[in-house]
Amino acid sequence: MRQVIPLGTVTMTYPGPVREQPLAIELHNTLYAADGEPLDGLADERGLRAWLGAVRGRLPAEARGADPRRLADVRRLRDAVREVLHAATEQRPPRPSAVRAVNDASRRCPSSPQLGAARGGGMRAAIDHHGADATDIALGAFAVDAIDLVTGARRGDLGRCGAPGCVLMFLRDHPRRAWCSSACGNRARQARHYRRTHP
Repeated sequence: MRQVIPLGTVTMTYPGPVREQPLAIELHNTLYAADGEPLDGLADERGLRAWLGAVRGRLPAEARGADPRRLADVRRLRDAVREVLHAATEQRPPRPSAVRAVNDASRRCPSSPQLGAARGGGMRAAIDHHGADATDIALGAFAVDAIDLVTGARRGDLGRCGAPGCVLMFLRDHPRRAWCSSACGNRARQARHYRRTHP
């Protein structure tokens, strides 16, 4: 699904997939394929800006000013998250460098729940990020999500799309789900039908 993101007076479109998946999977899926060609949704700062806009509603509010000039940091974390997620689906240990990168991103953004007064009385919860900048808060959110995915109750629900040529991951919402989208499922069924009818 294409996401059109208004940013000031400029409208940017993120051309890659955004599928309402957990943040770590969305980061993983910024490397994708279209018509059999590998594409990088974070190829440049403009792509990062558009993608951050596409997932903006799921980022902590304090991360919404993340700096696209930190593209190298985001791509480095993406590589680590991809390795950690792939290792989890392959039931093997991830490379130590990937574990370090995920842990470093999480560590750069410590957070503590804080209790405060709400308008009109009552209490409200807030998160103190202890002075971390918006980009580190975003990186921390991706890292924490990756940690939760590979160690939490939904680890077994991580899936890699089974459609030919698709490199996306997803979180299964049904035990038999094998594709990232219905479009990929249709392509896989068509390919299987073609192989059966054209030996």
